[in-house]
Amino acid sequence: AKAKQEKKDEEVEFAKFAQFCKGGKPALQKQINKAAETIETLTAEIGKLEADAKTLGGEIGGLQSEVTKFEADKKESDAEREKDHAAFLEEEKDYSESVDALERAIVVLQEKDGNIPGASLLQLTTSDKLPVQAKSIISAFLGMSTGDEYEPPEANAYESQSGGIIEMLKKLRDEFRTKLSDCQKEEMNSKNAYDMVQQDLIDSIENANTDIEEKTASKEAKLEKKAMDKKELASTEESKA
Repeated sequence: AKAKQEKKDEEVEFAKFAQFCKGGKPALQKQINKAAETIETLTAEIGKLEADAKTLGGEIGGLQSEVTKFEADKKESDAEREKDHAAFLEEEKDYSESVDALERAIVVLQEKDGNIPGASLLQLTTSDKLPVQAKSIISAFLGMSTGDEYEPPEANAYESQSGGIIEMLKKLRDEFRTKLSDCQKEEMNSKNAYDMVQQDLIDSIENANTDIEEKTASKEAKLEKKAMDKKELASTEESKA
């Protein structure tokens, strides 16, 4: 009786186990198939993430090269601007001093009321600030009046010709004023052009750096996702096996 009961109990358990195997096999096969699909998907995604990260790395390197070039161009532009500005200041100073010297010379001659001693004219030619053209005019005027060898003449010797030399000096003064104005306009245009180039370079550097930051963040995110996918792939492969 005991053996019969044990046989009956074992038949019941076997029937349950047989039903479990019959019902569990399709579900397990379904899980295997799903794991295979997941492995395929993860493998493809890992490959794409790796390719994208590599592409982003190349783009980042290109942008960094551009930033280096932009910064070099900016530095070169700064140096050229500094050089041009120094040249302008020197030129402006020369023209300003020439205009001032001519103004003073004209005032001196006008204050003589036409009574211009030769010694006064000779003294003007020794001024460091008087333009070479003005000195040449005065020297020519002296030579015209006294010959090749200058000898201080009597006072009032140039009274009849004083108006002419003053007019020539005024004309020369106006020419230097024009040159001064032209060089100041040229400096303003040069400064404006420099500012535009600098702003363009600054914008290019800022934009490139922004792109570098964005692409670097994207690259790091893809590499992080790739690492997570690799872990999931390994776990799925183990589970499938």
